[in-house]
Amino acid sequence: MGGGLKAVWQLEQDVSVAGGGATRWGNRESFIGLAGEFGTALAGRVANPFGDASKAIDPWDSNNNVASQLGIFKRHDGMPVSVRYDSPGFSGFSGSIQFVPSQNSKSAYTPATFTLESNQMKPVPAVVGKPGSDVYYAGLNYKNGGFFGNYALKYAKHANEGHDAFFLFLLGRASDTDPLKNHQVHRLTGGYGEGGLNLALAAQLDLSENADKTKNSTTEIAATASYRFGNTVPRISYAHGFDFVERSQKREHTSYDQIIAGVDYDFSKRTSAIMSAAWLKRNTGIGNYTQINAASVGLRHKF
Repeated sequence: MGGGLKAVWQLEQDVSVAGGGATRWGNRESFIGLAGEFGTALAGRVANPFGDASKAIDPWDSNNNVASQLGIFKRHDGMPVSVRYDSPGFSGFSGSIQFVPSQNSKSAYTPATFTLESNQMKPVPAVVGKPGSDVYYAGLNYKNGGFFGNYALKYAKHANEGHDAFFLFLLGRASDTDPLKNHQVHRLTGGYGEGGLNLALAAQLDLSENADKTKNSTTEIAATASYRFGNTVPRISYAHGFDFVERSQKREHTSYDQIIAGVDYDFSKRTSAIMSAAWLKRNTGIGNYTQINAASVGLRHKF
């Protein structure tokens, strides 16, 4: 386009080999934009800064995003219809800002999960709240040699997810639909990756208010470690959510713990066999809990 300016675009489609699943065109990260010395500007269905940070803390491949991925910890990842700007790098630092108009904020939160009832896994449908206010994201990245760091922020004055979504992810069940206000999420990720070794640590703080001025908060941590031995990459992840605060009261015995362990074996640069086993326990009150055990086996090919 001249002057160092170039057009960029991407069309990413989720396709289910077994059939079904994909219900619309360009249902994953798909956008158009401009790139130059000023940075990169994108418009479309664009991944948010939380998704950028999750690449290090949750590298697992599985269609079970609750048990076989760190799905609870990653509940704020998304690809909303939005505009995003990424700055050029400067002394190892780079940043991004992203804006989701209120008309599109509804599509930014559409999770679904499973719950264990009477020793049977039962699906819990996605919770999609009414469109709320505009949603803002910001990200700050740093990289120096093998060391890296990332800070991600989300803010919505009137969040589209209500207490249904709040309880759905933290307890595996819905409660009420009272909307949330001044919803903000902070995630800090850091780690090291070089010479076959990859280490990542992350902490997340989720804050919101209710219509009656009471407050909610969750605090979570996660860690992942892997090391390459030739064609084999063993990996382990752990996540913990502390007892959360709901309506300004600490809810005892509402923590969760999750462990995923697995191994990738590379047949070539683009084809790998992937295997993992996962365990997730969610405390849902004194003496009550749900537990999910899962295993995944698959073949991954990168085109």
